[in-house]
Amino acid sequence: MQKTSPFGGSWQGSLRDLANVVYHIKRLRISGRLSLRNTERLSVAHLYFRSGSLVHVVGNRGDARTILLELRQWTRAFIRFDRNVPMEVVTLGAEHEQLLEEALAYLHRCGLVVMPKIPRIIEGDIVASSRVRQLITPQEWQILIEGTRRVSMAVAHLVGPREALSVLRDILDDCSSAFPAFASLKIASSGYLQIMDSSQLDRLSREDLLEGFTALIATCQYFCSPIIGEREAHRLMISALREIGPALVQLGVFHVDNFLLRN
Repeated sequence: MQKTSPFGGSWQGSLRDLANVVYHIKRLRISGRLSLRNTERLSVAHLYFRSGSLVHVVGNRGDARTILLELRQWTRAFIRFDRNVPMEVVTLGAEHEQLLEEALAYLHRCGLVVMPKIPRIIEGDIVASSRVRQLITPQEWQILIEGTRRVSMAVAHLVGPREALSVLRDILDDCSSAFPAFASLKIASSGYLQIMDSSQLDRLSREDLLEGFTALIATCQYFCSPIIGEREAHRLMISALREIGPALVQLGVFHVDNFLLRN
């Protein structure tokens, strides 16, 4: 079965998913090619990323700047991200990154794309050390671990335990490049996260851990979307999390998209 996670081999979706896909490419510093096809306008654009940065754009509508500006006029598209597609040429910089961000913001205002939900860090315990910082509490850690298990079980329900385990391990491997805490974790066959080196967790900030779990849960939902549809994938996550869902919402690692559920 082909992997459809943004952090696995390839992933595909619609224009609505574009901002979230770009966010995860940047946040996890992934390299690859993001292809956009608009059959209405007969437009094709290929956006190449290296370690999360936009480095090259090609298409059938002019140069990179023209392509990114025209993107604002799109109302529908088929998008596909293929990881590790080589691109030796680097032609772009901060200006084109900004043009892409502005295009995504414009499409969001038009109601055509959904912007990513940035984790909201709530108040928690302050631990005194040589450098005062906010750390995760044991209770919050148990909620995050249980939430991961439930989401992994939901994925397994769709594709089977073996494929789900492979997908989750790929996601975890990719998360570890952006979130060092995840290098000390692994997915057990039970769906639980196992801690390989607890000393790593003691040195990591609350914000880094919450952002990592946000990416992990969102990616599991993205994996399910092409199989059962975007709305049903979101409902599946809500159903799987059950009574701990509100706690994960409070932590900022999960968001109930009422607009998607209504439409």
